[in-house]
Amino acid sequence: MQLSRVAALITLPVAAMLVLAGCSTPSAPDAKPTEKASSSATSKPTSTGSADGEVTEPGAQVGIDEPIVYESQGTDGVTALISAKLTEVTPATADQVAFLKTQFDGGELDGYDITLIRLEMTKVSGDPVAFNSDATSFAPVDADGEKVQEATLIGWDECGSESFTEEFDGGEPITQCYVAAAPAGGKAPAGLMYDGGFTDPNPYDSFDGDPILLIKD
Repeated sequence: MQLSRVAALITLPVAAMLVLAGCSTPSAPDAKPTEKASSSATSKPTSTGSADGEVTEPGAQVGIDEPIVYESQGTDGVTALISAKLTEVTPATADQVAFLKTQFDGGELDGYDITLIRLEMTKVSGDPVAFNSDATSFAPVDADGEKVQEATLIGWDECGSESFTEEFDGGEPITQCYVAAAPAGGKAPAGLMYDGGFTDPNPYDSFDGDPILLIKD
């Protein structure tokens, strides 16, 4: 069944949230409040990450196609090591921007430049994680590691996020896509922050820990 409209929400710098639900799509999940990284990108140690099971240290910074490895914690004590790498940071096309503005039809995206950010995930080892997801453990940031506005859409094939699949458990990668919005002429989105999500304990927390930055060169 074709979706008649994409459900969308956007988190603004002051942590206000506008929910613009389509008439035939599921409601969007709650967005995390906007947070600032605990330190800037220039102060973070660099790391190429690892796909062999070695977890990437808090505060590391990597570039395009440089993997990090983190422990994903799901329900019922499920844990797995996931490798993730930033693969693309590209401005949205004129057609994509026009489409997005039809979804945010209150003018919320006026004056913003839109960037699409893609992240490839691969399971390294651990428990079965099919049908779980930790896409919300990542958030768009600028080159300084500061969070930028994120628009979350459900049902948009050109830039969407998906749950882990059974094929993912078998080693097949999946791609998550993030829509970032930055004021025109301001600091452009440059990548993603991994903040540990709901990991407990969480040394990557953006409030009192040290998140990992995945930022294009």
